[in-house]
Amino acid sequence: MSGPPRSEGSYLTPRLESARVADAMRHGILSCPADAYLRDAARTMSSHHVHTIVVTDPADGSPWGILSDTALLSALLDGHGEGRMLSEVADRDLSTISSAEPLTAAAELMRDRGIAHLVVRDAESGRPTGMLSTLDVAGILAWGEA
Repeated sequence: MSGPPRSEGSYLTPRLESARVADAMRHGILSCPADAYLRDAARTMSSHHVHTIVVTDPADGSPWGILSDTALLSALLDGHGEGRMLSEVADRDLSTISSAEPLTAAAELMRDRGIAHLVVRDAESGRPTGMLSTLDVAGILAWGEA
């Protein structure tokens, strides 16, 4: 007795050694303007279950910095609370990588800089297109087969 034919997907996750940043990244950028308050950033992070957001220039929306969950906690606990603006606490060192780069290069960059997230730039346009986290790299390591 045989059942219906088994359908199988045509896409396999690549192994870490052959993966590109584009294979692991999360598309889209969650952000708040630099003149927003910590509470606004906390709401965005909590609503979307993310640990990092991009902080943008209020004038033109371009990437201005980055805010991690640990920076948010530090700012909340330093005595100034939720009334602080993101421009006061965001890290201005916005680490980026091209979507075409090898995933191992991204992992090395995160390790060497002691960070857990990179802003991913589109390989052709150079515009920010998504984020890559250490957990995204771990997912490729865990599930990569091709």
